[in-house]
Amino acid sequence: MTRTLRWLLDAEEAVAHATGDTVRILANSDTAALRKLIAQNPVTNAYVQSILDTGRRAGPIGGFARGIFLGIFDTSHRDQLVAACWAGANIVPVTDSPEYGTYFGQALMALDEHFGSIFGPQSAVEGIWELLRYGRQPARDLRNNQPFMTITKQARIPANPNVRQARETDYDAVLPASVAMFTEELGYSPLTDGSNGYRLRVRQLISKGYTMIEPGDHDVTFKADFGIVTDDAIQIQGVWIAPSARGQGRAAPAMAAVVNHALELAPVVCLYVNDYNTAAIRTYQRVGFDTVDRFATVLF
Repeated sequence: MTRTLRWLLDAEEAVAHATGDTVRILANSDTAALRKLIAQNPVTNAYVQSILDTGRRAGPIGGFARGIFLGIFDTSHRDQLVAACWAGANIVPVTDSPEYGTYFGQALMALDEHFGSIFGPQSAVEGIWELLRYGRQPARDLRNNQPFMTITKQARIPANPNVRQARETDYDAVLPASVAMFTEELGYSPLTDGSNGYRLRVRQLISKGYTMIEPGDHDVTFKADFGIVTDDAIQIQGVWIAPSARGQGRAAPAMAAVVNHALELAPVVCLYVNDYNTAAIRTYQRVGFDTVDRFATVLF
């Protein structure tokens, strides 16, 4: 028996025992049911949809390091998936139910792995965290109320004509802006560990045409990424404006340009933002975003 198979059998047993057989690790045969569940709210579930868009199916493809899907099925219709949860470096529930979130929390406690974050619909994240708060990892930050905002029409205000897709030749200017955004948002540099993973991510976004910038003389004054792209939605991430350009009303026209371009690729543009970032919320509202849901994030 391989190490991976041994891990999977032990994990399945631990999850079943911890949840009274309510939660199980999904198999490849559950892929259609998982897709159907995601499709009930494809915008909110864009992150998980993007995983399947890589060709991934519902079943494990290795140990926990490569991620697994957990699922809860209707007790009356055993082929109907009512809730799911991606579990890997990040935990992302596909449900807004706090009850199902609590079951997933029980399952994740039983798996006893390390995670980088939990994010997704507020009620489900709170249900998961209600259990994981007693686990091995203390939270570094809790962001309990993050407006999830969408826009489906062109921006309400004129777009900044200087905002454009970044080119590969812009990489040296984009990287410092990306690092600054990450550091401001999370409190540490993504380059601290010396890994090339973050640099590669920046290059990949640029090469796909998923980074929008307003160029300056030798740097960029504004940046935003299409962090998640599916057929149904684009989720904007990594929004940053240079400190020297802040407080001048420049963010909204720049975001308008980002939104207008994104809507050429998908019918819905979405993002979520910390509730205490009132300046950003006002900017997004000015562009035309509406709050349609609430997310929450736990950072480890």
